[in-house]
Formats: sequence, structure tokens, C-alpha cells
Amino acid sequence: MTATYKTTIKLQIKRLNKFFNNFKRSKRALFGVGILIFYITIALAAPLITPYDPVYGYYLAGDFASPVWFRSLPGGESLSENFEPVTKPDFPNKASLFEEWNFTTDSPDQVRRDWDTVIGNGSAAIVFRRKDPRILAQRVEAHLTKEFFYPYGAPKRFYCRITVYTKGTEKAPVHVSIIIKKVGENVTYPLFWSVTIDKTNTAGISPNTREYPPQVDSYDSDFRIKMGGYAWVDPAHLVFPKPANYVYDVHITFDDDKPETRGSLVEATVYLDDLNVRLFGTAYGLLGTDQLGRDIFTQFLYGARISLFVGLLAAVLSVVIGLVVGLVSGYLGRVVDEVLMRFSDMLLVLPGLPLLIVLMAVLGANMWNLIFIIGLLGWMGFARTVRSQTLSLKERPFVEAAKAVGAGRFHIILRHILPNVMSLVYVTLALSVPNAIISEAALSWLGLFDPTVISWGRMLYDAETTQSIEKVWWVIPPGISIALVSLSFILLGYALDEILNPKLRQRR
Repeated sequence: MTATYKTTIKLQIKRLNKFFNNFKRSKRALFGVGILIFYITIALAAPLITPYDPVYGYYLAGDFASPVWFRSLPGGESLSENFEPVTKPDFPNKASLFEEWNFTTDSPDQVRRDWDTVIGNGSAAIVFRRKDPRILAQRVEAHLTKEFFYPYGAPKRFYCRITVYTKGTEKAPVHVSIIIKKVGENVTYPLFWSVTIDKTNTAGISPNTREYPPQVDSYDSDFRIKMGGYAWVDPAHLVFPKPANYVYDVHITFDDDKPETRGSLVEATVYLDDLNVRLFGTAYGLLGTDQLGRDIFTQFLYGARISLFVGLLAAVLSVVIGLVVGLVSGYLGRVVDEVLMRFSDMLLVLPGLPLLIVLMAVLGANMWNLIFIIGLLGWMGFARTVRSQTLSLKERPFVEAAKAVGAGRFHIILRHILPNVMSLVYVTLALSVPNAIISEAALSWLGLFDPTVISWGRMLYDAETTQSIEKVWWVIPPGISIALVSLSFILLGYALDEILNPKLRQRR
């Protein structure tokens, strides 16, 4: 290593130390860095903070749910949270059937419950076996029940799915139904009614694919009509109106009434799985849910990723294009300068936002298209600034000396002019990020967003299109965050300008 090289390294280290010392003294810079560190941290840590998908995590709770901390405010007592009465609905082991569920039947010598692995990792098995082959059992009933306490007000929605497989029901057809009733009251609410099952169905293909495995959704208009006679009836409020003890009853009926089976052994089995009713609450998470029941807090965290990524990458692209155009135009001059500057003038007079909208509509709402378009339309002003600085620098004595010793154009640009305009690059880069972030937010708010990702601008679009602007917990976090991140880069830009610009540098 030569002495000259060592001296150069020491000089660069000394300059960096001086820069960081000045940077630490700037309150603007420290405040801007603090804001950036916060948002970068939540953006990177989003998968650790929340397990949900911001785009496809549908119906984690009821749609338009309020934040869960609303329940501690006056009037929030009636809000409900998510609730699942069954701990292990998929029967992973025998204890999950015999300890959590009660079993009753009007014919204990002919009907029993068992645990089997016909469905998934385990299932409940209700087995009917005719006691005397010569005597028809007629109608035999069995009940698998669970009593539970529901502690909230009416939920927003409920959903249940039951998987039913059968064996031997050719001789003894089966009916299965799910009933919810309040303890101490005679009113019952049947959630599911099966058709007559009179075929063996142990291979996973049910005799009536339209019915099995059934799904019960309180939002379904047909189900509402069955429950209350009208499509506007809300089954969630009808079945679970208030805190109370309820009974979840799975009712199985075996019809052993076929004369042709007299004198033969009759055995039928019903395999049950997914025995749960999931209640979606009206309060959820730190920021509630959107129109599709997605967690707004998750969207806020992942939105920081997209907004920062788009803003930084689009700003870098625009600065790089402006830097190259400005250097080439200023140093080469003549025809090259004239062509590049007239082209930049043409782009400068075009209205920015309408042009962005047209290009996004033509190229497609894609995140990479968005970055490319914002970067492509943001370099003109910086290019003119770099050009003017280059015109001044190329007349300096050190450039003339480099020409005298035979240095080429690109060597002079890279080794002598570029280092002297880098301070402009740092400042412009910091000041360009807010414009890129706001442009992305504006396009997303207008509906020109990538449907596979979520950003702060898209959050505002969803709130506006669903007429939920009054839901401040949905609107304020992304809105304030866009403003704060933009402010942080502006503060950094001004701080860098004060430190790197000799005319603004304070004497220390």
C-alpha cells in the first residue's frame, strides 16, 4: 500500500468523522432519523409482530369491527370478540371426544359413541347396531352435546362447517342436524339440516356433494330465510343475542324401518368432524378490521414496507436518471445538451398526476410499474440542477489539467465532476422520497394499486370506497404515517444541505 493511498484513506475517514459529528449536532437530522428508524423497524418486523396476511387474511373477525380497546370505553360493553365454543373440533385424540362432549341416546343398548381416524387425524363415530336382527328398531336418536357460556353481546357473524361421512346407511338411513339452544329456554335454533343419507360414504365423496361437507354462514341469504323467514333477519343476533349459557347439540337420527332388512344384521356409523361454530366479533385487534374482516393493524405494518420500498426505489431511479442526464448534457454540450434539455422540458410541462394515471391505466396496476413510472417522471428538475453544476465544474482548473494530461471524457466525468456533485445527490435523494411516497399514496387512493400488496394509500382508498372515513382508527394511522415519513426525509434533506453546502455550513 503506497503512502499516497494511505493518506487518501485517512483523509476520507477524517471527512466522515467530521460529517457524522456535524450530523449528530443537527436536531433536524436526529428527529428525521428517529422517525425513519421507527417505521423501518415495524416494516421489517411485521411478520414477527403479526401472523396474518394483510391482503388475503379474510374474516379474522366481523367486517368493520372496532378496535378491541373500544370495549373498555363507555358504551363499548355491548361489543363482542371472537369466540369458539369447541376447544378441539377436529377430534385429534380420544380424550377430545369423551372429555369435552356429552353423549345421550334413547337406545343405549343399540347406539354408542367411539373415536376413529376415518376423517383426518380423528373423528367422532356414532355407531348404531340393531340389538335383535328380527325386530326393527324404528327411529333411534342420539345427541352429542356441549354446554358453553357465551360472554359477549351479539356477534357480527357466525360460521360453522361440519364434515359427515357414513357407513352402512343403505339399511339404516341417517339424518344429521346441528341445534343451538339457550339453557333454560325451549326455543331451539337449527343451524344445519341434512338430507336423508342412505349410501355409504367412507371414501370422502359424499352422496350429495351439494350438501356435504356443509357450510353454515349467517351472511347467506338462504340461511337467513330458513332461520327467520326473511332475508333481512340477522341470525347472529337471533341465536346469540346476549351473554348466556348455550347448548351446542349435534342430533343424529337412525331410521331402522326397512322391512326387507328384517332378520339381517344392521350396523350404521356416522363419522363427524369439524364440529365447531365460530363467532366473529364486532371488536378485534388494535385497529379493528376492514370491509373483508382483515386486520387493519396488519395492513398498517405491511403498508410501511410497501410505501417505504416504493418511495425509496422510485426516488433512487429518478435521481440516477437525472444524474446521468445532467452529467452527460452538461459536459458534452452542443447537440447532446440541446436534445436532452428539450426532452426534459417537454416532460416538465406535462401535468404530473394525470400522466401518472394514464400510464398506470395503460401499463397495468403493478408495483413495479408504479416504481418505474414515478421514477421516470421525477428526474427532470434534478437533471437541470446537475447540468448547471457540471457546466461550472468543467471550466475549473483541475478539469483543464486533467484534459492536458490526456484524460478522456468519461474519466473526467467519473473521477473529477461526479465527486463534486455528490452532495447534490444526497440532498436530492432525501427530498425526492416524500414526492414518491405521496405519488404512490395518491395513485392508490384513486384505485390504481397493485391488488397483491397493501400500502398506506390503498388503506385510505378502502376506507373511502366503503364510506368509512368516520372510522378514525382506520384513516388516521396511514394518513399520519405518510406525513411523518415524508417529514423525516425532508428534515434529513435540509440537514444534509446545511452540512454539505459550503454556503450554508455553520462555523463550528
